Amino acid sequence: MKRWLKILIIGVLVLLIVIVAVGVGGYYYIQNSYNYNPSRNSSVLDKVELLDVAFNKVERINIAILGVDERKNDPGRSDTIIIASLDFKNKKVNILSIPRDTRTYIPNHGFTKINHAYAYGGVELSLRTLENLLNIPIHYYVKTNFQQFEKFIDAIGGIDIEVEKRMYYRDSTDKFFVDLTPGVHHLNGKEALGYVRFRHDPMGDLGRVERQQKFLMALFKQMKEKINLINLPQYISLAGSIFETNASLMEAMVIASKFMDITEEDIHTFVMPGTPENINGISYVIPDEIRLKEILDQYFKINNVKEG
Repeated sequence: MKRWLKILIIGVLVLLIVIVAVGVGGYYYIQNSYNYNPSRNSSVLDKVELLDVAFNKVERINIAILGVDERKNDPGRSDTIIIASLDFKNKKVNILSIPRDTRTYIPNHGFTKINHAYAYGGVELSLRTLENLLNIPIHYYVKTNFQQFEKFIDAIGGIDIEVEKRMYYRDSTDKFFVDLTPGVHHLNGKEALGYVRFRHDPMGDLGRVERQQKFLMALFKQMKEKINLINLPQYISLAGSIFETNASLMEAMVIASKFMDITEEDIHTFVMPGTPENINGISYVIPDEIRLKEILDQYFKINNVKEG
């Protein structure tokens, strides 16, 4: 699963799968002909050596995916936070969703909601906060905002998904409107954004996280069926215009080549275990450190030992 990078935003997870079909030999053609440019390097992350990946000397890499609600004159917050762990040895993809209300320590800002890290210090502080919370290395990141997400879904022609309950919410300040009825629907970009952002029910943020994971699996399946060598160039260009990442196209292609045969059964999803709690009138999710460590130790810890 490749555009693992793009996984919820994401959706592009799938793009990379097919990007590899073009072949690494076509790298320079793609790089120069289509809109794919790594946005910048990260001073926080230590990327793995590409040759180590190519020659199977890396067992696993972790990717942080951030969906932010930034708007003009407002940096916004990271309301979607996902860690995707690519297990090269077993050809599995493990996805951990972290509720935006998770209470954690943000360097130089104290204990607060984890999604505030982006407002305080952008991608860099978000990554530092995630590494501190999870105690695992993160090698790459992918970021997109909700306007870009909406654009992406419209560009791929919408998505089919079963809406599990009545969803209605209007926020005139944020210009956010959701009006969905139960049943199978073909959602356009605005409707899909409403589905993955909705949290105005008893489950709150935890319910939204579950819907986001459900959406990702539906998107993965649809993209895998839709992309072919004929329409591949337009998807490469589309992804490049929507997602910010520190991964070069060559890195994405080499990593993707290791997951060419991935299926839905090879993707495992987790939600950070935690308990909703109200502290001084503010709603948080308090991490269950013991259960979280068990998940991280089994599916996200890194043991990239070079041989030879």
